[in-house]
Amino acid sequence: MYAINHAATALILKKKEPTAPIWPLLISTQVLELLWVLFNYIGIEHFSIEDGKIHLAHLPYSHSVFSGVAIAILSYAVIRWGFRNRKLALVFAIGVFSHVVLDVIFHEKDILLSPFSDRPAWGLGIINFPILDFILEFAYGIFCWWYFKGSKALLIAIVIMNLVDLPVMLASGKSLDTFISYPFLLPTFILFQILYTWFFIAKFSRK
Repeated sequence: MYAINHAATALILKKKEPTAPIWPLLISTQVLELLWVLFNYIGIEHFSIEDGKIHLAHLPYSHSVFSGVAIAILSYAVIRWGFRNRKLALVFAIGVFSHVVLDVIFHEKDILLSPFSDRPAWGLGIINFPILDFILEFAYGIFCWWYFKGSKALLIAIVIMNLVDLPVMLASGKSLDTFISYPFLLPTFILFQILYTWFFIAKFSRK
């Protein structure tokens, strides 16, 4: 799932817990992706390009089920007892694990049970069908907006950011050669996506 719709999950969390600040909720939905960016920069994880497509070939530390659960529990403990905020602790932990759940739906079979074993691996592979991927992700983003009862400006932002992702979803073949030559560009692009989706969701979700 692309950054905008992971970020849109924060709207569901915000609706369920209105007193929770939007920024921690946004961070919770993407903390695993931030780890992926970091781990790609330092070489712990990596992607590959084969048959003209990007494959997230090795991401067991940031995106395994074990990692998602562990980081959710750790974040709950820190916020619950460190910051003494039980409600935020719970929604933050849910936000963390939501990332794994959504990626199992959209990814190839690259979501491992844990970093310590190559099997089992999960992923429904929707990403391999770009138009279907776009339709489902777009529908999910709109659903999050509808559930939140967001503003027209927020809806426009979600629509535009989904449309911006469409060329990336359709990219294949030689258009990906740049990422082969400069592998740091993909995590940098993902990081940029995360930051601007945070900004616009936070800006337009205010009521």
